[in-house]
Amino acid sequence: MFILHKKSLLNVCPRATAQIFVFVLLWMPALVFSQKTPPAKTPPAASAATRDTAIAKLFEKPADIKWVKYFKGRFDDISVVDIALGFDGKNCRGYLTYAKSGDRFRLTGTLDQNTLSLEERDPAKALSGNLKGTLKENRIDAEWTNHNNSLGCRLEADELAPGQLPGYNCNDNKWACRYITRYNGSRADMILIRMHNGSLNGYLWVEADAKTYDLRGEMDRDGNYEIEALLPSGKMAGLLQGNLKNLQSTDCNWVGSGEKRTFNFTQRNTYPLGCYDYADYSSSYDALYPRTPCNGCNTWLDQKVTGWLNECKLLIAGQKKTSTPANRNAQRASCWAEIACMTENILSGYLTFSESWNKQARGQSFNFDLRSGKEITFNELFNKSFNINTWIDDYAKRESPKLPHFAADPDYREWLATQGFPMFALRREGLELSTLFHPQYGRQTLLVPYVNLKPYMKKDNPISDLVK
Repeated sequence: MFILHKKSLLNVCPRATAQIFVFVLLWMPALVFSQKTPPAKTPPAASAATRDTAIAKLFEKPADIKWVKYFKGRFDDISVVDIALGFDGKNCRGYLTYAKSGDRFRLTGTLDQNTLSLEERDPAKALSGNLKGTLKENRIDAEWTNHNNSLGCRLEADELAPGQLPGYNCNDNKWACRYITRYNGSRADMILIRMHNGSLNGYLWVEADAKTYDLRGEMDRDGNYEIEALLPSGKMAGLLQGNLKNLQSTDCNWVGSGEKRTFNFTQRNTYPLGCYDYADYSSSYDALYPRTPCNGCNTWLDQKVTGWLNECKLLIAGQKKTSTPANRNAQRASCWAEIACMTENILSGYLTFSESWNKQARGQSFNFDLRSGKEITFNELFNKSFNINTWIDDYAKRESPKLPHFAADPDYREWLATQGFPMFALRREGLELSTLFHPQYGRQTLLVPYVNLKPYMKKDNPISDLVK
Protein backbone atom coordinates (compact mmCIF):
# COMPACT_ATOMS: atom_id res chain seq x y z
CA MET A 1 0.00 0.00 0.00
CA PHE A 2 1.12 3.47 -0.73
CA ILE A 3 0.04 6.63 1.14
CA LEU A 4 0.07 9.96 -0.67
CA HIS A 5 1.44 13.02 1.13
CA LYS A 6 0.52 16.34 -0.45
CA LYS A 7 3.53 18.45 -1.36
CA SER A 8 3.35 22.26 -1.23
CA LEU A 9 4.69 24.04 -4.26
CA LEU A 10 6.87 27.11 -3.63
CA ASN A 11 6.54 29.61 -6.47
CA VAL A 12 8.77 32.71 -6.02
CA CYS A 13 7.76 35.69 -8.30
CA PRO A 14 9.58 38.80 -6.90
CA ARG A 15 8.38 42.23 -7.88
CA ALA A 16 11.27 44.46 -8.91
CA THR A 17 11.26 48.17 -8.28
CA ALA A 18 12.26 50.46 -11.09
CA GLN A 19 15.55 51.33 -9.39
CA ILE A 20 16.57 47.74 -8.88
CA PHE A 21 15.51 46.92 -12.41
CA VAL A 22 17.76 49.66 -13.83
CA PHE A 23 20.58 48.62 -11.52
CA VAL A 24 20.36 45.03 -12.71
CA LEU A 25 20.29 46.08 -16.34
CA LEU A 26 23.33 48.24 -15.85
CA TRP A 27 25.39 45.60 -14.12
CA MET A 28 24.07 42.49 -15.93
CA PRO A 29 23.24 43.55 -19.48
CA ALA A 30 23.31 39.96 -20.75
CA LEU A 31 20.63 38.70 -18.35
CA VAL A 32 17.40 37.68 -20.07
CA PHE A 33 14.24 37.42 -18.02
CA SER A 34 11.54 34.89 -18.76
CA GLN A 35 8.30 34.38 -16.85
CA LYS A 36 7.99 30.77 -15.62
CA THR A 37 4.56 29.08 -15.61
CA PRO A 38 3.86 27.22 -12.32
CA PRO A 39 3.83 23.42 -12.84
CA ALA A 40 0.38 21.84 -13.02
CA LYS A 41 -0.66 19.94 -9.91
CA THR A 42 -0.79 16.17 -10.36
CA PRO A 43 -4.15 14.66 -9.38
CA PRO A 44 -3.72 12.82 -6.05
CA ALA A 45 -5.05 9.50 -7.39
CA ALA A 46 -2.77 9.58 -10.42
CA SER A 47 0.21 10.50 -8.26
CA ALA A 48 -0.49 7.53 -5.98
CA ALA A 49 -0.84 5.26 -9.01
CA THR A 50 2.53 6.16 -10.44
CA ARG A 51 4.09 5.38 -7.07
CA ASP A 52 2.99 1.74 -7.47
CA THR A 53 5.62 0.94 -10.07
CA ALA A 54 4.37 -2.63 -10.61
CA ILE A 55 0.99 -1.30 -11.73
CA ALA A 56 2.40 1.76 -13.52
CA LYS A 57 4.54 -0.46 -15.75
CA LEU A 58 1.41 -2.13 -17.11
CA PHE A 59 0.28 1.12 -18.78
CA GLU A 60 1.81 2.84 -21.81
CA LYS A 61 1.11 6.22 -20.20
CA PRO A 62 1.32 5.89 -16.40
CA ALA A 63 0.39 9.56 -16.01
CA ASP A 64 -3.09 8.71 -17.38
CA ILE A 65 -3.86 6.32 -14.51
CA LYS A 66 -6.87 7.61 -12.59
CA TRP A 67 -6.67 5.23 -9.66
CA VAL A 68 -5.06 2.15 -8.19
CA LYS A 69 -7.12 -0.02 -5.84
CA TYR A 70 -6.26 -3.02 -3.69
CA PHE A 71 -8.62 -5.86 -2.85
CA LYS A 72 -8.58 -8.96 -0.70
CA GLY A 73 -10.98 -11.83 -1.26
CA ARG A 74 -11.51 -15.52 -1.86
CA PHE A 75 -12.18 -17.91 -4.72
CA ASP A 76 -15.37 -19.84 -3.93
CA ASP A 77 -15.18 -18.36 -0.43
CA ILE A 78 -12.10 -20.52 0.24
CA SER A 79 -8.74 -19.69 -1.36
CA VAL A 80 -7.50 -16.25 -0.28
CA VAL A 81 -6.22 -13.91 -3.01
CA ASP A 82 -4.81 -10.37 -3.20
CA ILE A 83 -5.74 -8.17 -6.16
CA ALA A 84 -4.20 -4.88 -7.30
CA LEU A 85 -5.90 -2.99 -10.14
CA GLY A 86 -5.16 0.24 -11.96
CA PHE A 87 -7.57 2.14 -14.23
CA ASP A 88 -6.90 4.86 -16.83
CA GLY A 89 -10.50 5.61 -17.75
CA LYS A 90 -10.87 2.66 -20.09
CA ASN A 91 -8.23 0.00 -19.50
CA CYS A 92 -8.09 -1.94 -16.23
CA ARG A 93 -4.84 -3.75 -15.47
CA GLY A 94 -3.20 -5.34 -12.49
CA TYR A 95 -2.28 -8.55 -10.70
CA LEU A 96 -3.98 -11.40 -8.84
CA THR A 97 -1.87 -13.26 -6.27
CA TYR A 98 -2.66 -16.37 -4.23
CA ALA A 99 -1.97 -15.53 -0.58
CA LYS A 100 -0.61 -18.94 0.44
CA SER A 101 1.51 -19.97 -2.56
CA GLY A 102 2.42 -16.50 -3.87
CA ASP A 103 1.60 -17.53 -7.46
CA ARG A 104 0.81 -14.37 -9.41
CA PHE A 105 -1.21 -13.72 -12.57
CA ARG A 106 -1.46 -10.61 -14.70
CA LEU A 107 -4.91 -9.11 -15.28
CA THR A 108 -5.73 -7.09 -18.40
CA GLY A 109 -9.09 -5.83 -19.62
CA THR A 110 -11.71 -3.14 -19.31
CA LEU A 111 -13.99 -1.51 -16.78
CA ASP A 112 -17.09 -0.01 -18.39
CA GLN A 113 -19.27 1.69 -15.80
CA ASN A 114 -19.43 -1.15 -13.24
CA THR A 115 -18.85 -4.02 -15.67
CA LEU A 116 -15.46 -5.68 -15.24
CA SER A 117 -13.96 -7.93 -17.90
CA LEU A 118 -10.39 -9.17 -17.43
CA GLU A 119 -8.09 -11.71 -19.01
CA GLU A 120 -5.86 -13.66 -16.65
CA ARG A 121 -2.38 -14.42 -17.98
CA ASP A 122 0.31 -16.52 -16.34
CA PRO A 123 4.02 -15.61 -15.98
CA ALA A 124 4.62 -17.02 -19.49
CA LYS A 125 1.96 -14.54 -20.75
CA ALA A 126 -0.33 -17.40 -21.80
CA LEU A 127 -4.09 -16.92 -21.36
CA SER A 128 -4.93 -18.96 -18.25
CA GLY A 129 -8.39 -17.66 -17.39
CA ASN A 130 -11.03 -14.95 -17.55
CA LEU A 131 -12.82 -12.85 -14.95
CA LYS A 132 -16.21 -11.32 -15.72
CA GLY A 133 -18.40 -9.49 -13.25
CA THR A 134 -18.83 -6.15 -11.53
CA LEU A 135 -16.75 -3.68 -9.56
CA LYS A 136 -19.02 -1.43 -7.57
CA GLU A 137 -19.38 -0.15 -4.04
CA ASN A 138 -15.77 -1.10 -3.30
CA ARG A 139 -16.40 -4.77 -4.10
CA ILE A 140 -15.58 -7.22 -6.87
CA ASP A 141 -18.18 -9.89 -7.69
CA ALA A 142 -17.06 -11.99 -10.61
CA GLU A 143 -17.02 -15.42 -12.20
CA TRP A 144 -13.66 -16.97 -13.02
CA THR A 145 -13.35 -19.49 -15.83
CA ASN A 146 -10.28 -21.26 -17.13
CA HIS A 147 -8.89 -20.76 -20.63
CA ASN A 148 -11.47 -22.99 -22.35
CA ASN A 149 -14.44 -22.45 -20.01
CA SER A 150 -14.37 -26.04 -18.76
CA LEU A 151 -13.86 -24.98 -15.12
CA GLY A 152 -15.31 -22.13 -13.13
CA CYS A 153 -15.59 -20.63 -9.66
CA ARG A 154 -16.73 -17.45 -7.95
CA LEU A 155 -14.52 -14.55 -6.86
CA GLU A 156 -15.59 -12.09 -4.19
CA ALA A 157 -13.18 -9.42 -2.97
CA ASP A 158 -13.46 -6.24 -0.91
CA GLU A 159 -11.42 -3.09 -1.41
CA LEU A 160 -8.87 -2.34 1.30
CA ALA A 161 -8.78 1.07 2.90
CA PRO A 162 -5.34 2.78 3.09
CA GLY A 163 -3.29 1.01 5.73
CA GLN A 164 -5.86 -1.75 6.22
CA LEU A 165 -4.33 -5.21 6.69
CA PRO A 166 -7.22 -7.60 7.36
CA GLY A 167 -6.58 -11.14 8.56
CA TYR A 168 -8.49 -13.11 5.94
CA ASN A 169 -8.93 -16.78 6.79
CA CYS A 170 -10.96 -19.47 5.05
CA ASN A 171 -13.11 -19.96 8.18
CA ASP A 172 -14.22 -16.32 8.31
CA ASN A 173 -18.05 -16.17 8.32
CA LYS A 174 -18.24 -19.98 8.74
CA TRP A 175 -19.84 -21.49 11.85
CA ALA A 176 -21.86 -24.28 13.37
CA CYS A 177 -24.81 -23.37 15.61
CA ARG A 178 -27.30 -25.37 17.60
CA TYR A 179 -30.80 -23.94 18.18
CA ILE A 180 -33.55 -25.17 20.47
CA THR A 181 -37.25 -24.37 20.98
CA ARG A 182 -40.59 -25.90 21.95
CA TYR A 183 -43.15 -26.89 19.33
CA ASN A 184 -46.55 -28.48 20.02
CA GLY A 185 -45.56 -28.95 23.65
CA SER A 186 -42.42 -30.91 22.71
CA ARG A 187 -38.80 -30.24 21.89
CA ALA A 188 -37.32 -29.14 18.59
CA ASP A 189 -33.62 -29.04 17.89
CA MET A 190 -31.85 -27.53 14.84
CA ILE A 191 -28.21 -27.67 13.82
CA LEU A 192 -26.91 -25.44 11.00
CA ILE A 193 -23.43 -25.28 9.52
CA ARG A 194 -22.64 -22.29 7.32
CA MET A 195 -20.26 -23.51 4.64
CA HIS A 196 -18.68 -21.83 1.61
CA ASN A 197 -20.60 -19.26 -0.44
CA GLY A 198 -23.37 -19.09 2.14
CA SER A 199 -24.44 -22.73 1.73
CA LEU A 200 -26.11 -24.29 4.78
CA ASN A 201 -26.46 -27.89 5.89
CA GLY A 202 -27.67 -29.51 9.07
CA TYR A 203 -30.77 -31.10 10.49
CA LEU A 204 -34.04 -30.32 12.23
CA TRP A 205 -35.40 -32.74 14.82
CA VAL A 206 -39.06 -32.25 15.74
CA GLU A 207 -40.04 -34.45 18.66
CA ALA A 208 -43.75 -34.02 17.93
CA ASP A 209 -43.16 -35.45 14.43
CA ALA A 210 -40.81 -38.19 15.71
CA LYS A 211 -38.64 -37.25 12.74
CA THR A 212 -35.28 -35.74 11.87
CA TYR A 213 -35.19 -33.71 8.65
CA ASP A 214 -31.95 -33.15 6.78
CA LEU A 215 -31.47 -29.49 5.91
CA ARG A 216 -29.93 -28.10 2.71
CA GLY A 217 -30.08 -24.43 1.78
CA GLU A 218 -28.43 -21.05 1.36
CA MET A 219 -28.05 -17.75 3.18
CA ASP A 220 -27.40 -14.38 1.56
CA ARG A 221 -25.19 -11.53 2.81
CA ASP A 222 -28.08 -10.00 4.72
CA GLY A 223 -28.67 -13.22 6.65
CA ASN A 224 -31.85 -14.25 4.82
CA TYR A 225 -32.03 -18.02 4.42
CA GLU A 226 -34.10 -20.53 2.48
CA ILE A 227 -33.65 -24.17 3.45
CA GLU A 228 -35.22 -27.40 2.25
CA ALA A 229 -36.25 -29.86 4.99
CA LEU A 230 -35.78 -33.32 3.49
CA LEU A 231 -37.22 -36.69 4.41
CA PRO A 232 -34.94 -39.77 4.47
CA SER A 233 -36.23 -40.54 0.96
CA GLY A 234 -34.84 -37.22 -0.26
CA LYS A 235 -38.28 -35.72 -0.84
CA MET A 236 -38.90 -32.22 0.49
CA ALA A 237 -41.15 -32.08 3.55
CA GLY A 238 -41.06 -28.33 3.95
CA LEU A 239 -39.32 -25.07 3.07
CA LEU A 240 -37.77 -23.08 5.92
CA GLN A 241 -37.32 -19.32 5.69
CA GLY A 242 -36.01 -16.71 8.11
CA ASN A 243 -33.07 -14.46 8.92
CA LEU A 244 -29.80 -15.16 10.73
CA LYS A 245 -28.21 -11.72 10.69
CA ASN A 246 -28.17 -12.12 14.46
CA LEU A 247 -27.04 -15.66 15.22
CA GLN A 248 -28.49 -15.53 18.72
CA SER A 249 -32.02 -16.35 17.55
CA THR A 250 -34.17 -16.88 14.49
CA ASP A 251 -37.91 -17.08 13.79
CA CYS A 252 -38.02 -19.95 11.34
CA ASN A 253 -41.11 -20.25 9.13
CA TRP A 254 -42.01 -23.69 7.75
CA VAL A 255 -44.23 -24.07 4.68
CA GLY A 256 -45.02 -27.53 3.34
CA SER A 257 -47.95 -29.74 2.33
CA GLY A 258 -50.34 -26.87 2.88
CA GLU A 259 -49.13 -26.46 6.46
CA LYS A 260 -47.48 -23.43 8.02
CA ARG A 261 -45.40 -23.57 11.18
CA THR A 262 -43.20 -21.13 13.08
CA PHE A 263 -40.25 -22.20 15.19
CA ASN A 264 -38.90 -19.48 17.50
CA PHE A 265 -35.36 -20.78 17.85
CA THR A 266 -32.82 -19.60 20.43
CA GLN A 267 -29.14 -20.39 20.08
CA ARG A 268 -27.97 -23.02 22.53
CA ASN A 269 -24.39 -23.46 21.34
CA THR A 270 -22.09 -22.05 18.68
CA TYR A 271 -18.92 -23.71 17.46
CA PRO A 272 -16.07 -22.41 15.31
CA LEU A 273 -14.95 -24.41 12.30
CA GLY A 274 -11.46 -25.71 11.75
CA CYS A 275 -10.26 -24.71 8.31
CA TYR A 276 -7.32 -25.21 5.96
CA ASP A 277 -6.86 -23.89 2.42
CA TYR A 278 -4.11 -23.84 -0.17
CA ALA A 279 -4.11 -22.92 -3.85
CA ASP A 280 -1.50 -22.37 -6.54
CA TYR A 281 -1.39 -22.38 -10.33
CA SER A 282 -2.61 -25.93 -10.90
CA SER A 283 -4.06 -27.16 -7.60
CA SER A 284 -6.26 -26.31 -4.66
CA TYR A 285 -7.33 -28.21 -1.55
CA ASP A 286 -9.29 -27.22 1.51
CA ALA A 287 -10.96 -28.61 4.62
CA LEU A 288 -13.76 -27.30 6.83
CA TYR A 289 -14.93 -29.17 9.92
CA PRO A 290 -16.36 -28.43 13.39
CA ARG A 291 -14.39 -27.64 16.53
CA THR A 292 -16.01 -28.65 19.81
CA PRO A 293 -15.42 -28.19 23.55
CA CYS A 294 -14.46 -31.89 23.53
CA ASN A 295 -10.65 -32.11 23.25
CA GLY A 296 -10.65 -35.81 22.45
CA CYS A 297 -13.15 -35.25 19.62
CA ASN A 298 -11.06 -32.42 18.23
CA THR A 299 -7.92 -34.56 18.29
CA TRP A 300 -9.69 -37.34 16.38
CA LEU A 301 -11.06 -34.93 13.75
CA ASP A 302 -7.69 -33.17 13.39
CA GLN A 303 -5.93 -36.49 12.78
CA LYS A 304 -8.39 -37.59 10.08
CA VAL A 305 -8.32 -34.26 8.25
CA THR A 306 -4.54 -33.81 8.55
CA GLY A 307 -3.95 -37.34 7.25
CA TRP A 308 -6.11 -36.62 4.21
CA LEU A 309 -4.42 -33.27 3.56
CA ASN A 310 -0.99 -34.92 3.66
CA GLU A 311 -2.16 -37.50 1.12
CA CYS A 312 -3.31 -34.69 -1.18
CA LYS A 313 -0.01 -32.84 -0.87
CA LEU A 314 2.03 -35.96 -1.64
CA LEU A 315 -0.08 -36.93 -4.65
CA ILE A 316 -0.04 -33.43 -6.14
CA ALA A 317 3.71 -33.07 -5.56
CA GLY A 318 4.33 -36.48 -7.10
CA GLN A 319 2.40 -35.73 -10.27
CA LYS A 320 4.45 -32.57 -10.92
CA LYS A 321 1.92 -30.85 -13.17
CA THR A 322 3.50 -28.16 -15.35
CA SER A 323 2.24 -24.58 -15.06
CA THR A 324 0.38 -24.42 -18.36
CA PRO A 325 -3.20 -23.23 -19.07
CA ALA A 326 -4.33 -26.84 -19.60
CA ASN A 327 -3.40 -27.58 -15.99
CA ARG A 328 -4.84 -24.40 -14.45
CA ASN A 329 -6.73 -25.43 -11.29
CA ALA A 330 -6.91 -29.01 -12.61
CA GLN A 331 -6.25 -30.74 -9.28
CA ARG A 332 -8.91 -29.93 -6.71
CA ALA A 333 -9.84 -31.53 -3.42
CA SER A 334 -12.26 -30.60 -0.63
CA CYS A 335 -13.17 -31.96 2.78
CA TRP A 336 -16.41 -30.94 4.48
CA ALA A 337 -18.40 -32.05 7.49
CA GLU A 338 -22.07 -32.78 8.17
CA ILE A 339 -23.53 -33.11 11.66
CA ALA A 340 -26.19 -35.84 11.95
CA CYS A 341 -26.97 -35.45 15.65
CA MET A 342 -25.87 -33.32 18.59
CA THR A 343 -27.22 -33.61 22.12
CA GLU A 344 -25.68 -32.78 25.48
CA ASN A 345 -23.93 -36.17 25.35
CA ILE A 346 -23.60 -37.20 21.71
CA LEU A 347 -22.03 -35.76 18.54
CA SER A 348 -22.29 -37.69 15.28
CA GLY A 349 -21.80 -36.92 11.63
CA TYR A 350 -19.74 -37.41 8.51
CA LEU A 351 -16.53 -36.20 6.90
CA THR A 352 -16.46 -36.29 3.11
CA PHE A 353 -13.22 -36.21 1.09
CA SER A 354 -13.80 -35.29 -2.55
CA GLU A 355 -10.96 -35.23 -5.09
CA SER A 356 -10.97 -34.35 -8.78
CA TRP A 357 -8.64 -37.28 -9.50
CA ASN A 358 -11.07 -39.84 -7.97
CA LYS A 359 -14.57 -40.52 -9.32
CA GLN A 360 -15.73 -41.87 -5.96
CA ALA A 361 -15.40 -39.65 -2.91
CA ARG A 362 -14.11 -41.08 0.32
CA GLY A 363 -15.71 -40.61 3.70
CA GLN A 364 -15.52 -41.18 7.43
CA SER A 365 -18.38 -41.15 9.91
CA PHE A 366 -17.83 -39.98 13.49
CA ASN A 367 -19.77 -40.76 16.66
CA PHE A 368 -18.49 -39.26 19.90
CA ASP A 369 -19.40 -39.55 23.54
CA LEU A 370 -18.95 -35.91 24.61
CA ARG A 371 -18.65 -36.94 28.25
CA SER A 372 -15.58 -39.11 27.74
CA GLY A 373 -14.28 -37.62 24.48
CA LYS A 374 -14.08 -41.12 23.02
CA GLU A 375 -15.40 -42.50 19.76
CA ILE A 376 -18.49 -44.68 20.00
CA THR A 377 -18.04 -47.89 17.99
CA PHE A 378 -20.22 -50.96 17.57
CA ASN A 379 -18.20 -52.59 20.37
CA GLU A 380 -19.59 -50.05 22.85
CA LEU A 381 -23.16 -50.47 21.60
CA PHE A 382 -23.77 -54.18 21.00
CA ASN A 383 -23.32 -57.48 22.78
CA LYS A 384 -20.29 -59.50 21.73
CA SER A 385 -22.48 -62.39 20.62
CA PHE A 386 -24.33 -60.19 18.13
CA ASN A 387 -22.90 -59.92 14.60
CA ILE A 388 -23.96 -56.35 13.79
CA ASN A 389 -22.21 -56.22 10.40
CA THR A 390 -24.08 -59.24 9.03
CA TRP A 391 -27.34 -57.89 10.45
CA ILE A 392 -26.78 -54.50 8.73
CA ASP A 393 -25.99 -56.16 5.39
CA ASP A 394 -29.24 -58.12 5.50
CA TYR A 395 -31.20 -55.02 6.54
CA ALA A 396 -29.71 -52.95 3.68
CA LYS A 397 -30.59 -55.62 1.11
CA ARG A 398 -34.20 -55.64 2.30
CA GLU A 399 -34.61 -51.86 2.54
CA SER A 400 -32.52 -50.58 -0.40
CA PRO A 401 -35.23 -51.33 -3.03
CA LYS A 402 -37.43 -48.78 -1.22
CA LEU A 403 -35.02 -45.95 -2.04
CA PRO A 404 -36.41 -43.55 -4.69
CA HIS A 405 -33.83 -44.13 -7.46
CA PHE A 406 -33.55 -47.89 -7.04
CA ALA A 407 -36.26 -49.15 -9.39
CA ALA A 408 -35.69 -46.78 -12.31
CA ASP A 409 -31.90 -46.35 -12.38
CA PRO A 410 -29.66 -49.38 -13.09
CA ASP A 411 -26.51 -47.29 -12.52
CA TYR A 412 -27.81 -46.42 -9.06
CA ARG A 413 -28.41 -50.10 -8.25
CA GLU A 414 -24.93 -51.00 -9.46
CA TRP A 415 -23.37 -48.24 -7.36
CA LEU A 416 -25.24 -49.38 -4.24
CA ALA A 417 -24.24 -52.99 -4.83
CA THR A 418 -20.59 -51.98 -5.18
CA GLN A 419 -20.30 -49.39 -2.41
CA GLY A 420 -22.92 -50.52 0.08
CA PHE A 421 -23.45 -48.60 3.35
CA PRO A 422 -20.00 -48.47 4.96
CA MET A 423 -20.73 -45.62 7.43
CA PHE A 424 -23.14 -45.12 10.30
CA ALA A 425 -24.25 -42.18 12.43
CA LEU A 426 -26.27 -42.07 15.64
CA ARG A 427 -29.52 -40.13 15.33
CA ARG A 428 -32.22 -39.49 17.89
CA GLU A 429 -34.67 -42.01 16.42
CA GLY A 430 -32.32 -44.67 15.12
CA LEU A 431 -29.04 -45.83 13.64
CA GLU A 432 -28.43 -44.22 10.25
CA LEU A 433 -26.62 -46.29 7.63
CA SER A 434 -24.92 -44.23 4.94
CA THR A 435 -23.23 -44.61 1.58
CA LEU A 436 -20.23 -42.57 0.57
CA PHE A 437 -20.94 -39.28 -1.21
CA HIS A 438 -21.77 -39.56 -4.92
CA PRO A 439 -21.57 -36.52 -7.26
CA GLN A 440 -25.01 -37.34 -8.74
CA TYR A 441 -26.86 -39.06 -5.90
CA GLY A 442 -25.22 -37.44 -2.90
CA ARG A 443 -25.19 -39.51 0.29
CA GLN A 444 -27.93 -42.14 0.49
CA THR A 445 -29.14 -43.32 3.89
CA LEU A 446 -31.26 -45.94 5.59
CA LEU A 447 -32.60 -45.53 9.12
CA VAL A 448 -32.74 -48.48 11.50
CA PRO A 449 -35.14 -47.68 14.37
CA TYR A 450 -33.62 -48.33 17.77
CA VAL A 451 -36.54 -50.59 18.64
CA ASN A 452 -35.18 -53.07 16.07
CA LEU A 453 -31.73 -53.03 17.67
CA LYS A 454 -32.56 -52.74 21.37
CA PRO A 455 -32.62 -56.53 22.05
CA TYR A 456 -28.97 -56.77 20.93
CA MET A 457 -27.61 -53.69 22.68
CA LYS A 458 -25.60 -53.51 25.89
CA LYS A 459 -27.57 -52.23 28.84
CA ASP A 460 -24.85 -49.73 29.78
CA ASN A 461 -24.29 -48.44 26.24
CA PRO A 462 -23.46 -44.69 25.87
CA ILE A 463 -26.72 -43.85 24.01
CA SER A 464 -29.19 -45.41 26.47
CA ASP A 465 -30.98 -42.05 26.72
CA LEU A 466 -31.85 -42.29 23.00
CA VAL A 467 -32.87 -45.96 23.03
CA LYS A 468 -36.33 -46.01 24.59
